[in-house]
Amino acid sequence: MQKWIKLIWIISLLTNLSGVIWFILGSTANFQRSIDLVSTVILVYLGIPSMILIVCSSVLLFKKWSPSKWWEFIGVFMIIMAMILMTPQLYKNVDTSGWLTGKIRTDSLQQTSDRRFDYCVEFINLFQKNGEARLYLKNAKTLEEIRIPLELPIKEIKGISWGEVTHFVKLEPTTDSNVYLLTTTDKFPIPSDKFEIDVQEKTAVKIK
Repeated sequence: MQKWIKLIWIISLLTNLSGVIWFILGSTANFQRSIDLVSTVILVYLGIPSMILIVCSSVLLFKKWSPSKWWEFIGVFMIIMAMILMTPQLYKNVDTSGWLTGKIRTDSLQQTSDRRFDYCVEFINLFQKNGEARLYLKNAKTLEEIRIPLELPIKEIKGISWGEVTHFVKLEPTTDSNVYLLTTTDKFPIPSDKFEIDVQEKTAVKIK
């Protein structure tokens, strides 16, 4: 086999392989979530054919096979072109949210009864192994934004209902101006404990 053909073939193989790896990592958020329906379809139509071509190419290159007939050259050319054409689509259809960037969903914004804070609960990477929750606060006067981690059992959530207006938590003032009481509402799918929120220290302590 001519060296330039072999070089192009190897480059195409490695490029396509990188696309497959990137797609699998992105679709599963580095194995933090299950692959969804859309990604499954893309995997069937692009990922699996790519892997078949990669394996076949690797075997032929390892055995130092060389095309000798015109139709064999055409076959090699078609394999190379197929891998080159499928690679950009594999990269294009990767969703990096929940992996390289956090995928955040929130309930509807509310205001405390003393009108000091706007608040909501933020779910980061919901339905993933690396999921977490935090309370978002915005001071109504200074516009300062505060985010406080919450020990909510979001990894146990299998499904959740969102409406036009959805409130998963309730934040109520106490006799201490810096301390608030947070409770989950009946909209939250899993019953949870109450939390004592210290807005000055930016901490959330579970109340047993």
